[in-house]
Amino acid sequence: MKLKKYFYLFAALTVSLSACSDSDGLKEDFTPTTYNVLGKVEKGPFVSGSTITIQPMDGDLEVLGSLYSSTIQDDLGNFSFGTKLFEAPYAELVANGYFFNEVKGELSSGTLSLRALVDLSDETTVNVNLLTHLKYQRIQQLIADGMNFGEANKQAQTELFAAFGLQQYAEKDASTFSIAGGTDESAALIAISSLLLVDRSEAELTEYLAKLCREFGQTGTFEESTQQQINKDKETLCDKLSSIRKNIIERYDSLGLSVEVKDLERFIDWNNDGVAGNEVLQEGQEVKLDATTLNVPNEGGVYTIGISSPISVYLEPQFGSGGLHTEDVENFAALYEDTTDTDISMKKSLDGSTLTITIAQLQSRTNKTAVINIYDGVNNVVGNIEVIQEGNSDISLPQLGYMGKELVENFSVYIAKGLAELNLVEQCYHYNKEYNIVKQDISPSSSTIYNIWNNFYTANNLIMTFKDEEAQQLSIYQEYLNVFSAMQYYYMVVAWGDVPYINFVPNIESIYNTNRTPQNEVLSDLKNNLENAIDVLEEKKNEPLKDDANDFFFISKDVARILLANICMYQGNYSQAEKLLKTVINNGFYDLDASNYNSLETITDLSDNGSSRETIFATKYIGTRSTRSITLTTPAVVPIMTYTDVVLSYAECLYKNGAISEAEKQLSKVTSSKNISATGDNVLEKIKDARVQLTLYTNTNFAFMKRNGFAEDVYGIEEYMTLLPIPINELYLNSNMTQNPGY
Repeated sequence: MKLKKYFYLFAALTVSLSACSDSDGLKEDFTPTTYNVLGKVEKGPFVSGSTITIQPMDGDLEVLGSLYSSTIQDDLGNFSFGTKLFEAPYAELVANGYFFNEVKGELSSGTLSLRALVDLSDETTVNVNLLTHLKYQRIQQLIADGMNFGEANKQAQTELFAAFGLQQYAEKDASTFSIAGGTDESAALIAISSLLLVDRSEAELTEYLAKLCREFGQTGTFEESTQQQINKDKETLCDKLSSIRKNIIERYDSLGLSVEVKDLERFIDWNNDGVAGNEVLQEGQEVKLDATTLNVPNEGGVYTIGISSPISVYLEPQFGSGGLHTEDVENFAALYEDTTDTDISMKKSLDGSTLTITIAQLQSRTNKTAVINIYDGVNNVVGNIEVIQEGNSDISLPQLGYMGKELVENFSVYIAKGLAELNLVEQCYHYNKEYNIVKQDISPSSSTIYNIWNNFYTANNLIMTFKDEEAQQLSIYQEYLNVFSAMQYYYMVVAWGDVPYINFVPNIESIYNTNRTPQNEVLSDLKNNLENAIDVLEEKKNEPLKDDANDFFFISKDVARILLANICMYQGNYSQAEKLLKTVINNGFYDLDASNYNSLETITDLSDNGSSRETIFATKYIGTRSTRSITLTTPAVVPIMTYTDVVLSYAECLYKNGAISEAEKQLSKVTSSKNISATGDNVLEKIKDARVQLTLYTNTNFAFMKRNGFAEDVYGIEEYMTLLPIPINELYLNSNMTQNPGY
């Protein structure tokens, strides 16, 4: 009965093989020999428990003797049949099981069968892989056509490797290749295995391999439609090779084996010229450019750059597509009203070893930079040229689009709210001696303190979001946004000292886990940003109270100068502050009038289309808060920068720098215009008295009193109260936050 069973089994196996040749099928004078056959099964490596069989065959691939079975011994794919007697040196190996999917970096969810035909007299260590599987039917066909096994195997090997452009590796039999070998042959096996797998399921891979084996078995080549599919798979695979390499290394490392995997892109024929790897640089090769930087005048021009390269290079990626996506265009239109301010426009062509670049005139106020990348055949950047083109300062900036206006209107409201609430605190200090309200109303649990903190950081989040989005488009509003960010951070440093400095688009982690940044670090960065802004912003009169968001947003150099001067004074650098404020005064855009910023009515009048000669920068908001003793109210217009403050600050700088008589002269301009008298033992004391009478609602007195050592006496407070308490809510939410001393 057993004999009958094996007869049918052998008959079935024989039908699946090619027809017998006319030769006797055996090597001359072959004597039955004992072989110890072992090796590996690899797609990625087959996992432990997968099955493998070996069937002895004669030279015509007719079944001989017994079928031996074994299992994969470990997750490296190793197997061994032990010592077996073979009547012929030829054998078929068939493995079936689960394997490591190197593309996904995980074990397969289905099984795969792989085969190999080998001559054991040449090699008893046999690896079963996709290359041996692809050769299988071709060897059968060639033997059926009259070749002996050695000739058929050699031709099938040559044809297969040529089909993938890997003919330089055809001398070594595919059954000796292992993905863990760290050799070029190993990389070739991985590259082809991954190319055939790509993103196919196990069932799809089995079906696809059957088609490949059938076509290659018949002609030693693949049909045109199949070649087109392989080309599509190359494009899919292009961006995955680095992760495949990483997946294999990590898989073997988890199994306790350290393996090397070479750069896989050198083992695929990307451009279908019949040679794999000539599309990328080999070790030690490089692309040389005659120039890597082009400095271009605003009017543009035509430039040529020589390129020396051992491989073909391109100006665009050869796989995938680039270009501006629809959503980018929509965002572009949303931030800007028009696109007058554009990026560098150029045409480029590559003729042999000469790159020609034609650059049009730049329609931008600022310098622009662009990069021309040089690509190899698989999208690697092998060289680049930085193009820097001069801007034209006479070109107007594009106005805000609807999204830009919405962002500006939103962050301006929060700045106004923050400054209005901060002014309520200034009023508390102002009236403290008379009403003793500071300790009552300025505490860690005060809603006013929380509101100031929250409004400033909300405004900053909006500014950083705008700044990040705009930087990815025209990047022409960056300096304006830096000034607005500096504006609120200056006030926060004056109020709290060290504060979390968030100059990027924040996320939850950065909001609730940020440490307090030393104030000198914050102020140093603000100074750098403001100095850069002064170089870019316009010289003009500000009209921030008009209804159009553009009038508020496009601030002048003077706004940046005044803010920078405030920071310099706060740090004791009165020399630089004096120069900045003198420039503002000499510009002549603003004059002193009778406005008194201790009078709500006077300030409210400023909102009449921003027509005040004194208003340099302001915004609109109204807020009221009643204490136990007094009602504190902010005006509808929140003055942020006034000409009164500029002249008084300039007088302060002159006094600090030793120009006493000139300081007195500047102070008298203010007292005369405002019809007040200022008393004191020296000019600085008189400036203090003038400020107490004139600038209650301008958010400038607190900083003045602190930097000149007047705060404790004028406000009747203890030293620790020159810093506000950190809101108690912030201490609860942020474990890294610390409280200011005394609270």
